[in-house]
Amino acid sequence: MKMRNSGNPPIPSSGPLDLLRAEVLSHFENIPEEQRDVSTALPYLSFIRFTRPTELSRGMLEPSMCLVLQGTKKVLIGTEITHYGSGSYVLSAIDMPVSGQVVEASAAQPYLGIRIDLDAREIAAQVIERNIPVPKNSRSRAGAYVEESDAELQDAFLRLLRLLRKPRDLAALAPLVKQEILYRLITAKDGDVLGQTVLAHYQEKGVNQAIHWIKTNYAEPMQIEKLAKTVSMSVSNLHHRFKAITVMSPLQYQKQIRLLEARKLLLGGNIEAATAAFKVGYESPSQFSREYRRLFGASPLQDMEYLKHHELDR
Repeated sequence: MKMRNSGNPPIPSSGPLDLLRAEVLSHFENIPEEQRDVSTALPYLSFIRFTRPTELSRGMLEPSMCLVLQGTKKVLIGTEITHYGSGSYVLSAIDMPVSGQVVEASAAQPYLGIRIDLDAREIAAQVIERNIPVPKNSRSRAGAYVEESDAELQDAFLRLLRLLRKPRDLAALAPLVKQEILYRLITAKDGDVLGQTVLAHYQEKGVNQAIHWIKTNYAEPMQIEKLAKTVSMSVSNLHHRFKAITVMSPLQYQKQIRLLEARKLLLGGNIEAATAAFKVGYESPSQFSREYRRLFGASPLQDMEYLKHHELDR
């Protein structure tokens, strides 16, 4: 398992970061401490606040980027653990199962973040229509990564947040600022990962279709040979390209989605572990329990007992 640091120790506070912190904090005024997310007038933009450290939690990171303004966090992507803090962001170009933990946060200095949802079609259009060069990287890299923001990206976010105070200007100007943010993400140091992943997601229809099939039919038995035939790829090519983007094989990806969905079912109400196991596609409750414990660190029963007394980290 690899470990690296990004923004740890945090980069020195800059003007835009200080102003961004003030803007985000203003949106949490009169908001209960236990509420961790605040939506905005822009459907793709939201703010995050944690007033204490969290447990390590497993979940699906949807296409998005989250810019940290205060506090520190660590994320496990594949086998690499990255610590990052103020001024850094985590970005995922596709749906990625990851583990995350807020490491540093308090009521006096809460963890603060800005989240923007990403649309692969919008990013692909930016790359193609504006002829943005996306350098090819020979290394296989996951479709999620941590990067440090620069002053230009921070300034673009600041202008976007300030538009929230001007409803009359929001509809006309927010799309332009969002395009600038996407441009700066694509052209950032590791932006080639974003550009390549998005373009590959569209150009390599087989991998795209395989991911969609697994997400839609996670409870169905999966035979890799049949899946490869369905998406018109060889077994070896599907396995190689799928793992290059998601850091796991198709079977591992399906297993993680099954277990995450089972956990949602168990959290949702009165349902036994065996029933949840069958609903997500397991034939053996004992195998389900073993794999559940391996992913979440506790049996389904122990996990639910713990979560009854601790709010689930999102």
